[in-house]
Amino acid sequence: MDRIRFEDYKGKKVLIEDFSQMRPGPEFLALIAAAQKMIASQPQKSVLAVLDATGASFNNEILAAMKDFTKANTPYVKAAAVTGINGLLQVALSSISKFSGRSFNAFPTREAALDWLVQQ
Repeated sequence: MDRIRFEDYKGKKVLIEDFSQMRPGPEFLALIAAAQKMIASQPQKSVLAVLDATGASFNNEILAAMKDFTKANTPYVKAAAVTGINGLLQVALSSISKFSGRSFNAFPTREAALDWLVQQ
C-alpha cells in the first residue's frame, strides 16, 4: 500500500498522506518529498488532503521539513485535515501552522477527517 495516494471518498478525490508510525530518518524525509511531488502536480487550490500522524515521531529535522513542505503546498491545497495528533504532536502542528500561515483541522479518526474534507 502506498503511503501517499489519491483515493475516491464519497465521490471526491482525496490525497491520503499516511505518516502513521513513521520515525525520523531518510524514509520519513523521502515520504515528505513524495507527498510534495504529488501535491505540486495538481491544479492550484484543488487538493483535499488528510495527513495521518498516528504514532509518528518527529525531531527537529522532520519538523523543519514539514514546515517547508506545508508552506510549499499552500497554493495547491483547498483543505487539509489531520488525524493522530496528540501530546507533543499538537505542539509541532501549532508550530507548522504558524510558520506556513495555514490552519489545520484536527480529527480523532481518519474517517472523521475524510467526512469533513468532502464537505469543503
